[in-house]
Amino acid sequence: MKNIFIDVSFYNYIKTGIGVYVHTLLKCFELTHFAYVKKELIIPNSFRFKSIFLILWQNTILYIKTLFQKPDIIIFPAFTMPYFTRKKTKYITVIHDLCHLRVDETTKYSRFIFDLSTKIAIKKADIIVTVSNTIRQELIKKFNISPDRIKVVYNSIGEHFINANINPEILEKYNIKKEKYILSVATLNKRKNIPQLIKAFESISDKYPELKLVLVGGMGNEDREKLTKHPNIIFTGYIPDDDLPTLYRNALIYVFPSLYEGFGTPIIEAQYSNCPLLCSDIPVFKEVAGEGAEFCKTDHQSIAEKIEFLINNPTRRNELINLENNNVKRFAIENVANQLINVLES
Repeated sequence: MKNIFIDVSFYNYIKTGIGVYVHTLLKCFELTHFAYVKKELIIPNSFRFKSIFLILWQNTILYIKTLFQKPDIIIFPAFTMPYFTRKKTKYITVIHDLCHLRVDETTKYSRFIFDLSTKIAIKKADIIVTVSNTIRQELIKKFNISPDRIKVVYNSIGEHFINANINPEILEKYNIKKEKYILSVATLNKRKNIPQLIKAFESISDKYPELKLVLVGGMGNEDREKLTKHPNIIFTGYIPDDDLPTLYRNALIYVFPSLYEGFGTPIIEAQYSNCPLLCSDIPVFKEVAGEGAEFCKTDHQSIAEKIEFLINNPTRRNELINLENNNVKRFAIENVANQLINVLES
């Protein structure tokens, strides 16, 4: 019987990325036959979002706790882990991506913290987990890590999709109609490439006056007022999780134009929801979406061309839905739980 600690600090505080992944891991633990006693580790609020304090806490208070409580395994889903470690404890850290090295959207201080935390994780973790084979290969190439140390545990669909209550009244809430809008769910950071999607929509909107573009998510490091004032572009901000399945299910197209991602959870959310999918042509999206997506370049002309292609080709949209149904089975929670078991048993 193994004693396992898992850091769940970001579960209720980050709606995308790490928060979603923590939910996936917790659900996997419910399904696994691995013999364990799980303890949820929570970082105090005063340390959680202050990087230097978090590093200090992990290397002092948390380190002392491990000496007394003697966990067999600790899992850090947010990639930050202590430098000082207990010899008899195995440390697993999750590195979701290397965006701080690939996309210039963070401050020098943030890049320093990301870089430091990544190097500590690579040096000290017994096993590094990542969320796609694409990122696994990046880590191997960038840091010359032994492939045996890096495992892949995919993300999965949230329960609010599996147990979804599709409610047409939710469309009225956001002033949209079934199959009269294009959907994209993303924090408006530069790597999400939303400005190019907005330009693409604006360039074709006169041809489709009833069509709207619905952008769901926080503002990130973009300025909404500078992005657009187009009357058919709707910024919802963050919305309740239970509203999302209805928006996916009733969208004409889902567009995901990112420049760089570690996985891309909206891909499997769209596919699970039978929503025709248009993605940027980047390696990780090819891995995750499989054949169940139309692909475009990341400039607004290419995005606009592919949006129009899908608008005017219902046969292709239906074909994509059929392909999506096959592809998304790879990310069923039972399959992801088996990946986690392989990590724990290693």
